[in-house]
Amino acid sequence: MTTSQSELLAEKLDAEFREAEARLQLLQAKAEARNAKADMDEISGLTAAKDRVKKSIADLKQKASANYAAARDSAEQGLRELQAKIQRADDRYAAWDEARERRFEARLDEAEARAKIWKSKADQKRTTQSMKFQEDLATLEGKIANAKARVAEVHRDHSQKAQAALTDAERHFDKAFETAKRHFE
Repeated sequence: MTTSQSELLAEKLDAEFREAEARLQLLQAKAEARNAKADMDEISGLTAAKDRVKKSIADLKQKASANYAAARDSAEQGLRELQAKIQRADDRYAAWDEARERRFEARLDEAEARAKIWKSKADQKRTTQSMKFQEDLATLEGKIANAKARVAEVHRDHSQKAQAALTDAERHFDKAFETAKRHFE
């Protein structure tokens, strides 16, 4: 192999190594983001393999032609093994990411269902309150009519019985009116 061919091969291996190194850095960033100790330990092992490949490529550049073939084979084999290990780790992380996405989608579906339940409960409560308000309003209207009848009775008949009925009607009216005010204001 000529010197320029060996230099080109070394450059090719160097470029492949830089790609593998960048992918390893990406894996490391993903593991750190997840704070996954087991993944970090695995990546540390890959980093050690990366350092061995880097040394093999550096040795390849320094070897004389007699040792060149063995150094080339060692560098290529180390690089292929590193790339395969990185790919396996990357595949596992991709599977994890897909599982995480499925869990997130399930949580979104759960939240959507719960929001519907809560909305339904709020509608039920609102309806119940509305019914109670209507009852309170009807009660107030009845008390108003009763109190007016008692006032008219007192105007016709100034007896103690009529005045006692008016006092009683006034008390019931006040209670119903205060209840209605609390609900409607």
